[in-house]
Amino acid sequence: MPEPAAPVQTPVGAPPGRIDGLRVIALFKYAKAVLLIITSYGVHKLLDPTLVEKIRVWSATLTDRVDQRLILRALSWVEGLGANRLQLVVAVGVAYTVVVLVEATGLWLRRQWGKWFTVVLTASLIPFEVWDFYSRPPGRRLTVAVTLTVNIIILAYLIYVLRSGQERRRQVEGG
Repeated sequence: MPEPAAPVQTPVGAPPGRIDGLRVIALFKYAKAVLLIITSYGVHKLLDPTLVEKIRVWSATLTDRVDQRLILRALSWVEGLGANRLQLVVAVGVAYTVVVLVEATGLWLRRQWGKWFTVVLTASLIPFEVWDFYSRPPGRRLTVAVTLTVNIIILAYLIYVLRSGQERRRQVEGG
């Protein structure tokens, strides 16, 4: 009679092919990174004065005066920042994109460091989001409220995952 085959062991941290909460958060982070890349590229393009002038000329063709005024006000604001500040915005955007990609990759691979990294970074941003929420006028709080809510949900889920993993380790070691 043949002996039963030993169960196949997968290496610790090897991701199964299913989508769970960690991977949903990772996909959210990857999407955030794509938006950050697009935004940083757009801000970089605003360093070109010919493009700014083309946008100004194009805005003159708009029939909606409110849209035209908003575009011209935004262009004036960007020009007021100056090239050095715009380059700083681009640099910060690229650096933050790298951080978000590291978070996403750690979560996608279900690494312990990725969970902790995301917890620390997400928790560090919540006080700023709370301050931003309360410093805005009441009619302009929706996007901050949504961001704050999403980050609190992510933080709570990751803390739950980390604590349940610690509890399982304790049971294995003590059992």
